[in-house]
This record gives sequence, structure tokens and C-alpha cells, in this order.
Amino acid sequence: MANMKDNRRSQYTRTELRRALLILMLEKPVDKITVKELCDKADINRGTFYAHYASPEQLLAQVENEFYLDLLAEVASFREAEDVQRIFEDALVALRERRELASALFGPHGDREFLSRVVHVAHDMCIVQWGGVSPEVSRELLEKLYSFISFGVARVLQDWLVSGAEEPPERLAAILTDLCNFGVSAFIGIDKLNPPVERRLTREQ
Repeated sequence: MANMKDNRRSQYTRTELRRALLILMLEKPVDKITVKELCDKADINRGTFYAHYASPEQLLAQVENEFYLDLLAEVASFREAEDVQRIFEDALVALRERRELASALFGPHGDREFLSRVVHVAHDMCIVQWGGVSPEVSRELLEKLYSFISFGVARVLQDWLVSGAEEPPERLAAILTDLCNFGVSAFIGIDKLNPPVERRLTREQ
């Protein structure tokens, strides 16, 4: 019985500390958050904090890792089916269901590296698909394309969360998929502009 009480108490403590962290991260980055601020916000003492975490950064790392594993579980079946749009859609649904958490992690004071890690979920699939369609394109160029696109996707996700995640996930997922597969040509008459640099260079040779 004592064990169950201790487990419940520990779970409550961790939950309150995470809640406090997310609230504070809406105001400042984790490296500006002190243990005292976390303890005051969670209404626990410093000794209790250090019984669970060594620092606010370690607390954030655990929150991020659990969130990332949850996200992978959400999109696992569609990763195996190589369905990029369903990956985006399920990821967006997961983000909306955890909007308070996602807003703090992806907000202006969030961890940019973690946001890149989340966007990287579709990396391998996109690289393989693009390489299969255009085997003449070098892996180096494919990586550049994905880096360019992933930064844009990350910003779209941030804006979506800040605006209240009101746009339906299925619609935004379709837009993101088209942007990944076709770039701006999916939405504007890009063919009226100059051809891509690699085609121009080929013509000049």
C-alpha cells in the first residue's frame, strides 16, 4: 500500500513539474528557468525536485522524449506504408490533441532542435521516394531540398499552433504534402519563371 502511495505521489509531482515547466516556457527559454521558479509554480520543495530531476533541462529532455515517442507511435503504421500525407495528418492531430504541450515546445521559447527532430519524422521516406522518382538527382541535392522544406514545415506548424490549430489537420496535411512533393509549383504558375538552376546549367553546357 505504501508503495502505491509513493508511486501516486511521484506521478503527481512529475505531472505538476511538467505543467509548471510548460507554463514558464511560454514566457522564457528553459535555460532562463530556475529550479526555484519551477518549485514555486508546482508548489513543491527543491529537495523533491532534485529527487526526480537534476535540472530544468533534464526535465525538458524527458518531456520532449516522451512526446516524440508518442508521436512516432501515432504515425508508425503510415511510415511503414510510406504515406507522407497520413503521417502529416496524424502528426497534426497528435499536436492538436496536445496543443498546450506542443505550443510550449514549439513556441518562441521552445527547443528548435526538438522541432527539427519532429519534422525529421518524414525525412527518410521523402528522400527514398524522391530518389526513386528522379535517380539522376544526387543525394546531396535531395538533402538540401529536404532541409529547405523542413524549415518551412516547422514554421507552418508553429504558426498553426499559435493560431489555435483551427485549420483542419487533413487540409493542412494535404498542403504540406504538396509543398514537399511539388514545392511552390503546386500552387502558382512557377513554369512562367526561369527553369531550375540544374536545368539552366545543363542547357549552358
